[in-house]
Amino acid sequence: MTRSTLTRSVACAIACAGLSIFTRGAAAQIMSAPATPNATSRTALTDWNISYRMPANWRVGQTIGRIEMIVSNTDAGMIFLAPGMYATPQDPIADLSTFYQQMQMQAYPVEQPAMGTIAGLRSITAMYASANQMGRMVQGRYIALLTAHGTGVSLLAMTTQDKMATLRTTLDQLAASVKAEAPSVNRQAMAALAGQWILYDGKVDPVTTSSGGASHSYEETVVFDGQGSYRWSSASQVSVTTPGISAGAGSANGSTTDGDQGSYTVIGNTLVLKGTKGQLAVDFQLGNGQLIAAGKRYVRQ
Repeated sequence: MTRSTLTRSVACAIACAGLSIFTRGAAAQIMSAPATPNATSRTALTDWNISYRMPANWRVGQTIGRIEMIVSNTDAGMIFLAPGMYATPQDPIADLSTFYQQMQMQAYPVEQPAMGTIAGLRSITAMYASANQMGRMVQGRYIALLTAHGTGVSLLAMTTQDKMATLRTTLDQLAASVKAEAPSVNRQAMAALAGQWILYDGKVDPVTTSSGGASHSYEETVVFDGQGSYRWSSASQVSVTTPGISAGAGSANGSTTDGDQGSYTVIGNTLVLKGTKGQLAVDFQLGNGQLIAAGKRYVRQ
């Protein structure tokens, strides 16, 4: 597989699936990259206060939400770089697992995750092998760096096995250049989220004597206090009526509920929720009484 073929196949999969890599369910916004390498060798993820030195002959090929996809005009493969809120080593590993699932790629470890230190930061390194949508084998070299500020950065280099040695060296050099300060919390956006937000989805299929009928509804409620705490709950209900002419036709009903609570913060345009069930980080939009996050549209109540 050539460098351009691998880049196109992965980039197409991201764009077509609407993925935001290393986040859970966020809709991606893809912007074209400059045709030539960046004028400066140093780039910064401004809101996260994370910077790194761009490797020679590499450039940002696409920006996907808060994710940078780094490509080269000469070397094979690509590197994904994503900041996140990482308190424990399990947080970035969970995001990596989500990435592979969203890409519809089943990965297995070639090297088990190992703890260490890179550039003065706690690190997790691992190597994975997976098959892409065309059944071709791709290797992934993964590095996660955890800062003292509760943030971190994930780096994933992907290429074919025969090209991995070169790309691995590039990735290691990139990781060693990472510098991080405390993130800039968007407190104005945190306050603007204050209130109750509702998502509702429902459908009713009319009852007929031949096919019966069914209805289902789903509702989510999120309450933000404007200062860093949230509550979330969901409820779904399904009703099915079996075919029958008489009023005594059979019917069945079922319902489920769920909920969670915890803390939230906003960094740039990224909403990070930390609850009892784990962490969720999504790019979001807020305006006109609507909150759009993780591909869902909530209405302020």
